[in-house]
Amino acid sequence: MKLRTADIKGIQEIIEQYQVFAITTHTNPDGDAVGSTIALASILQQLDKDVQVIMPNDCPIFLKWIRGYENILLFDKHNKQAKEFLNKADVIFCLDYNNPSRLETMGDIIIKNNKPLILIDHHPEPICDATHMISETKACSTAELVYRTLTHLGYEHLITQDIASALYTGIITDTGGLIHNSGNPELYEIVAKLMRYDIDKDFIHDQIFNVYSYERMKLMGLVLKDNFEFFPEYNAAFMYISIENQKAHNFQLGDSEGLVNLPLAVKDITLCALFTEYPNKMIKISFRSKRDFPANQFSADFFNGGGHLNAAGGRIESSLPEAISVFKKGLETYKTLLNNS
Repeated sequence: MKLRTADIKGIQEIIEQYQVFAITTHTNPDGDAVGSTIALASILQQLDKDVQVIMPNDCPIFLKWIRGYENILLFDKHNKQAKEFLNKADVIFCLDYNNPSRLETMGDIIIKNNKPLILIDHHPEPICDATHMISETKACSTAELVYRTLTHLGYEHLITQDIASALYTGIITDTGGLIHNSGNPELYEIVAKLMRYDIDKDFIHDQIFNVYSYERMKLMGLVLKDNFEFFPEYNAAFMYISIENQKAHNFQLGDSEGLVNLPLAVKDITLCALFTEYPNKMIKISFRSKRDFPANQFSADFFNGGGHLNAAGGRIESSLPEAISVFKKGLETYKTLLNNS
């Protein structure tokens, strides 16, 4: 995978020219968002730059062990400081998102700032007026692209054990442990190089995949038993988590992580969705699919969403039953493709 020389050169010139850098990522940051932003910030700090990672809101607790997380500003909690730094910054990096709307109100501030933007992201169809853009959908994660960008910039010698651990976390979380979107042999060469920094692979996997609460396990059982519906005529299924379910099981940020993948273990399921209910009639939906079924297009058509071919997300303002009804109508629209994917 080759990155465009013009973009690399442009990013190099901007880093050399400017001093103050804000690094931003999307709402509800995952391991790729957290790992890639912290890694880039750590490199820029070694170049004696004034750097601040700013996220719209907090990440799940199982990512807070990453060294450097303690220095992140959360827009919803540190609003004044975050705004001040965004206004102060010479340049804004946009990592792991390609549309400012993914930052909600924080995205509006970035657009209005009218400063150089550098986008590094692996999602399709970017909608971002970036000065320079590293956008590659073949990459498994933004962390992979950050690593490639750093090496192209000549900063590989600045990678430390902590930076390698952050990048490895991004790769592992976005591929589900090197299961999804991980067929490129070059990816494993990158993983091997990160391992040479003596990162604690077992610790990282344990922190990401084995830190859920007993209540989360009970919630998962309830969802699979009572909130899971299979439509064999469409090769599709959905699950849901209601507000009542969340209250009954002490739902925490990150507790729904990975649940949407479970139905894909059923041989005949090509598409599955997980509906999560929020207050004020807001429903967020995660989609997963197999083979060549476009979960991102399905999400865009019915739930104002998008994402990757086999992993996407969306949202709709409605009741939970209404959102599920929209999903069922979508299955009928996509029936032929679902049965032939």
